[in-house]
Amino acid sequence: MESIEQTGRTVDEAVRAALEALGASRDDVEIEVLAQESRGILGILGYSEAKVRVTPKPGLAQRALGIVTEIVGLMGIDAQAEITGDEPDAVYIDINSSSDLGLLIGKRGQTLAALQLLSAMMANRGQPADARRRIVLDAEGYRARRERALNASARSAAQQAKRSGRSVTLESLSPRERRIVHVALTDDPDVSTRSEGEDPHRSVIVYPRETARPS
Repeated sequence: MESIEQTGRTVDEAVRAALEALGASRDDVEIEVLAQESRGILGILGYSEAKVRVTPKPGLAQRALGIVTEIVGLMGIDAQAEITGDEPDAVYIDINSSSDLGLLIGKRGQTLAALQLLSAMMANRGQPADARRRIVLDAEGYRARRERALNASARSAAQQAKRSGRSVTLESLSPRERRIVHVALTDDPDVSTRSEGEDPHRSVIVYPRETARPS
């Protein structure tokens, strides 16, 4: 939203008028006093009103976008970030570039995940608990590609476990990636899954249902 300038007999009056016009509270804006009121001689000659400029503070989604854009720029990556979703519980930001974003994504998305965590911490700083939102970053469809790969890996592990009758351990995965694997095999009546190990080396084990514990 753009700034508005407002006059009034006093600074407070000008500010109140500006807030009313914006439908905002003082906590939602930044206030700049452009001119103090002047009473003039005998309260008549030379009288001038106060003038203020009131600028709405950026919302959480815009703050997150600005943070992501700044960090990506500091990384020396020529890319553009845009908000693709602004929901009550989460803000979705996609990063696109005409060049390779491998450096930004990192091995198995680790750099992208770190950027997501950092931007969420910074964007939510100072927010009350009930106003905080998740920041979800993507880079040229990486998340969808990764989810497809994890689903394929889960199905392959399930087939291997059924054929061999033994457990199959997948690579170390993030909490989000482990959830994708668990969900992918939830409806398979022949296998079960469990997570074992300590982060960041925690992984998913796929094993036949008749096996009490993975071998």
